[in-house]
Amino acid sequence: MINIAAEQATQELGLSDSEFLPFAAAWPRVREGYLKWLAEHEASGARFEQAEAAREMPLGALTLTGRLDRIDRQSDGHTLVIDYKTEPRSTTAARIKDGPEDTQLAFYAALMADDTLAAAYVNLGEKEPTKTYGQPDIVGLRDELIDGILSDMARIAEGAALPALGEGKACEYCAARGLCRKDFWKE
Repeated sequence: MINIAAEQATQELGLSDSEFLPFAAAWPRVREGYLKWLAEHEASGARFEQAEAAREMPLGALTLTGRLDRIDRQSDGHTLVIDYKTEPRSTTAARIKDGPEDTQLAFYAALMADDTLAAAYVNLGEKEPTKTYGQPDIVGLRDELIDGILSDMARIAEGAALPALGEGKACEYCAARGLCRKDFWKE
């Protein structure tokens, strides 16, 4: 089934054989590593709920919007938000080291009306096994992020010029890119 899904995605994305070739070469290792991870994950009692879940969450006058890679229910009944990563393991591990700097999982947690959830990155390795990187205290990090968003938006509404803080590859995909990215900053 996973091979059929890969073939369908290739066709839907309109990828030629040459465009798909680098991925096709790594696919068997990635697939097998993911399926091993999935078997262990499900053996822990976790159960799949949703994938590519579009979410909106009202936040005062704002509405947060996003799409979550995967939402599972853990054996204890709590929600687990998962974001898949296809990057070096060291990059994924670095994401969770300084919790307040990891805004991606905190933002995804803010899209869930749940004070008992957990969140993790699942690194899909080509050369190393697929591995889960949980973000400890995601609810606290989520609350800090929400407080920061509300504070920043209130300051913007009052006319404050905010420093441009965003940088890095993830910013290239962000819908709010012009709001915080340093390459848009004017002194």
